[in-house]
Amino acid sequence: MVRIRMKSFGRRHRPFFRICAMDSRTGRDGRAIEELGYYDPMVKSAEARTSLNVNRIRYWLSVGAQPSEKVQALLNAKGVKKPLPGEPWALPEPVAVPTAAPQPVASAAASATEATSV
Repeated sequence: MVRIRMKSFGRRHRPFFRICAMDSRTGRDGRAIEELGYYDPMVKSAEARTSLNVNRIRYWLSVGAQPSEKVQALLNAKGVKKPLPGEPWALPEPVAVPTAAPQPVASAAASATEATSV
């Protein structure tokens, strides 16, 4: 069975974890099938503590991977849920709204060189 769980990195008094899809029989720091993000509990900003590849996590959940308790808590905090049957696991990309670029202001020096070149 595939589990989505944390792989321990860092050093003493400075923990760092990678969130990985792993075979349930491998060791804690064993070979991962795929790395899906990271969790750094020492970062002060709550938004920057966790970085997740949401599309890949939804894929692994859709094919039956089971998250560990701690990873499930992180997924709940970020609002990541298993896709419903028939729902695509890949989330649509947000559409970027084009903004009007400001028009460059012609400087006095540029207009003076144009007048002399004519």
